[in-house]
Amino acid sequence: MEPTRRTILTVTGLTVMGLAGTARAAPVRAAGTDLPQAIAGEAVTYLSGEHTIRAAVYRPVGAGRAAGVVFMHGSGGVGPAYLHLAERLARDGYLVIVPAYQDAAADDGIRPEPVMAAWRAAGSDAVDWLIDQGIDRHRVGIMGYSLGSYVAVDGALGDSRAAAAIGVAGGTDVYPPRIPHRRIPVLIIRAERDTHVLPENTRAWVAFLDQHDIPVRVQRLRGAGHILTAAQWTDVSDRASRFFAGNIGRPIQDHQ
Repeated sequence: MEPTRRTILTVTGLTVMGLAGTARAAPVRAAGTDLPQAIAGEAVTYLSGEHTIRAAVYRPVGAGRAAGVVFMHGSGGVGPAYLHLAERLARDGYLVIVPAYQDAAADDGIRPEPVMAAWRAAGSDAVDWLIDQGIDRHRVGIMGYSLGSYVAVDGALGDSRAAAAIGVAGGTDVYPPRIPHRRIPVLIIRAERDTHVLPENTRAWVAFLDQHDIPVRVQRLRGAGHILTAAQWTDVSDRASRFFAGNIGRPIQDHQ
């Protein structure tokens, strides 16, 4: 779900939006899920250029995958559906950060290149934040939804140190893609009945990546529109887990 207004959210009891400092929540265990990993939630801030970026973080408690994921929200800001996805990825063993990347530049609806550059930088700096937590750079991925799909994938193919990227419900009508500077695996998940980001524009994005020798895979969410249901978000998180497990989340010895 992509909210239409900025909301006050909680991460396992912590207020995220408007929180000035950093706090840590007690571990919580998944209820009614096939992902048994206990997790802890916290609110953090990090610097991107001259801007302080607020973020929600979910950590697996105990042994995880020693891998990390950045999730970039849609145009409405951080919302409950995105935090649910982050929780599920954390329960699958990933350290996950969800930055409020529009702290780097306000969304004026026009989105000139300096604004997009500030958002991409906020994503890249979130990747660096994960690396600073001790995650190997080859084990960090980034993903995003709608507007965030462009910010995540286009940024990952630019100056970011992300090792894999996922775009959900994105296309060339979100923003024209730039010539890639890096070659990393990319997964594009398209909503079958999307009337906001049209399927032909998602196909154009995939074709652009393919023309520039980016190893890109495409998956379709059957019956899904642009605004995803809770069940469809669970499907997205499962697809993301499988994709990342084959790239950044493989057993440590596979990367040695």
